[in-house]
Amino acid sequence: MRSDQFKSLLAGLTRLTVRQLDELRKAVEAQHQRTQALRALEAAGEGLGCPHCSSFKFTKNGHSRGLQRYLCAACSRTFNAATNTPLSRLRGKERFFQHGECLAQGLSIRAAAAQMGVAVSTAFRMRHRFLQEVVSHQPRHVAGLLEADETYVRESQKGSRHLTRAARHRGGTAVKAKGLPRDLIPVLVGRLRGQPHVVDQVLTSMNILQATEALRGAVGPDTLLCTDGSGAMRGAAKALGVTSKSIAVSYGGRVVEGVYHVQTVNSYHERLQSWLSRGLRGVATKYLPNYLAWMRVSEWYRGDLKPEHFVISGLGRQLINT
Repeated sequence: MRSDQFKSLLAGLTRLTVRQLDELRKAVEAQHQRTQALRALEAAGEGLGCPHCSSFKFTKNGHSRGLQRYLCAACSRTFNAATNTPLSRLRGKERFFQHGECLAQGLSIRAAAAQMGVAVSTAFRMRHRFLQEVVSHQPRHVAGLLEADETYVRESQKGSRHLTRAARHRGGTAVKAKGLPRDLIPVLVGRLRGQPHVVDQVLTSMNILQATEALRGAVGPDTLLCTDGSGAMRGAAKALGVTSKSIAVSYGGRVVEGVYHVQTVNSYHERLQSWLSRGLRGVATKYLPNYLAWMRVSEWYRGDLKPEHFVISGLGRQLINT
């Protein structure tokens, strides 16, 4: 818009009725959200080469659905900031920033759908496309005291068309086997003392092999692994060849040996369990890794969580570093 046209628009505001001003405000807010979403997408793609051939020889080639489009001189293919990312074929890119706000607020699917003015199925699809790439965004080779312990989440086939067991009907009772109920899913969590780094992994069984693989990328030569007294965790520390301290924790309360304890990671367990059960009212087990990723990003940016963090992470850019 030319400057004279903009001045004419501002001059006409005094002639608008209250109803017209309300409609104008809503239209401006909607356009502002759309612009923010597209800017976040463009910013995430800055400094990256062609997603098809990795060449940096490309030129601007118009716009497509509000996003700057580029033409690669090396492979002659076009692309934009979302090409070859989990969000590439997701429609409604102008709502990406608004959806990032819903994730930052920790809203449920239905609440997010209502806030964005879309169908519940659309909000559901956007959520998991945003989060699926973030599952692998784990801190690497952390330095310091890493507390590691497992927690258990009730197995859920929420949303499944074909249940492999009888329906619980508002909760039901756990299926007992030897030891723990067999419908509890182990989740291994590592929490770096004094830092927001969180490592998490959904396991099929709490054993040495799976615990070792879950922690392999996170530990390094400067990591001190602090675990409870479980054999799986002791075996994982030995297999990884890292310095470790095992604390024998009883069900009667916490045990602290100087600076060694697992209370930091257990506190994280409590927040995670409360959020899954109360804030989100339970999640399907097959989507549990996505929700762990959501919690991880929220923990990393606690106090400064912004919609852009989810937009950029959803595009595949890892923001969680050590």
